[in-house]
Amino acid sequence: MSLTLLRASVIPFLLTACSPLSLDQQAYPVAESARPAFPDDAALQRMLADRMRANGVGEVVGLIDASGTRVISYGHAGDNGSRPLDGDTIFQIGSVTKGLTTLLLADMVHRGEVSLDQPVQELLPPGVVLQNVGRPITLRDLATHRSGLPAMPDNFDLSAEPDPYEAYTVDQFYAFLSQFVPEHAPGTEARYSNLGVSLLGRVLARRAGTDYATLLKKRILDPLAMSSSAITPEPGWQNRIAQGHDRYLRSVRTWDMRVMPASGSLRSTANDMLKLVAAYIGERDTSLRPAMDLQLGERIATRRGWQALGWGIRADGIVTHSGGKQGYRSAVAFDPVAKRGVVVLANARTYDEPMALALHLLAAEPIEPAPAAPPQVPIIHPETDLLDRYAGWYCLDSGEPIEVARKNFHLLVHTPGAGISEFFATAPNAFFLDTGNDELAFRVADSQPAEGIRHYPDGAAKPPVPGVRVQGRDAALACRKNAVARLLP
Repeated sequence: MSLTLLRASVIPFLLTACSPLSLDQQAYPVAESARPAFPDDAALQRMLADRMRANGVGEVVGLIDASGTRVISYGHAGDNGSRPLDGDTIFQIGSVTKGLTTLLLADMVHRGEVSLDQPVQELLPPGVVLQNVGRPITLRDLATHRSGLPAMPDNFDLSAEPDPYEAYTVDQFYAFLSQFVPEHAPGTEARYSNLGVSLLGRVLARRAGTDYATLLKKRILDPLAMSSSAITPEPGWQNRIAQGHDRYLRSVRTWDMRVMPASGSLRSTANDMLKLVAAYIGERDTSLRPAMDLQLGERIATRRGWQALGWGIRADGIVTHSGGKQGYRSAVAFDPVAKRGVVVLANARTYDEPMALALHLLAAEPIEPAPAAPPQVPIIHPETDLLDRYAGWYCLDSGEPIEVARKNFHLLVHTPGAGISEFFATAPNAFFLDTGNDELAFRVADSQPAEGIRHYPDGAAKPPVPGVRVQGRDAALACRKNAVARLLP
């Protein structure tokens, strides 16, 4: 995730109500007849071919309406182009996982095992104490991104193997939660939080006396017959998994959030995701119907529509969620009244948004031409001792603290509370983000550690943000506090 995107982690809409809507208030203003017919398979194939001609590896589109389900694919799985994609190809679906985690919450509420307004503290292990501001954080707050928790914890070890996310421990997770003091009371501000939904999945599993992956399978995946979906791939799935790629269409390794799977670690297929959508729109009987109704009925009004438990609901009634991992993008959109839905799964993290395609097919929204292929950037491997001189903490003039560490022949860049990105060298002192358009440049002298840094938030399109090296984490975090203090009246 780019530093530009990380700074945009606060959801840009205003909460205007905090109580759920009654059933008679949950009107959808767009009638079924207003929805366009889906294109035929040949037309959709041509559309995918045009969009991916210069900027994609593979994509699978699943459609469902009154006539049934269809799956159309284009491209390949990434293993030297030898394996085509289909409805049973397995992708990382990223944050679409949150829709299933919050469905699990709704199911447990329906069963009477937990309540939406139950304080999270009641479900935590002894010794883990959340810092309250105003009132305790509730399960509802976690499910609606209103807990006050940041997008990610900030106590990752950048030197950990095989990567900081996979090596992150439960003890580190709880240690962060115990010391973090929110900036505002829960329920007062929307802030998209992987950490919050990860915590939700963990406490639900603890309440049920099991682990998250097992609980999700038992309560959600098995009842919906989603047999090709799991947090951890099953034996024999390897030949069905699509390889992930970055925006330059290079194969990448996807970091696995073992301690925080509930926020974005589900692997699934277009066929399985269509089963999920079919249940939501009432085209398939399911024991989860009461939980689904509860999940989508618990809404907070926003400028764009509503925030339900996990899912976003637009003003026209379309329910949506997007996802993204290193090498993957995904989108799910469905209309419960028109009883139609679209699933888009891609195995390259390019700038072509799957949700734009999903809404174009579902609601005839205009779609921009496919983005041009990014210029190919020559990657070099600077001497490791030079890369080590860039490691350390920096304070940008914007007040943003960042931590830099060497990982083999590239850099890991950590924005506390937001996440970690990988930057690759194009020159001895210049680096780019392979999943975005950010660039970094370092100022060095002789054989000393780097003195300063420049962050280019959108390549050369925007002015750079300079920064200086500071001595340690505390000094870096202080620069954020000082920047906030300068903005206060």
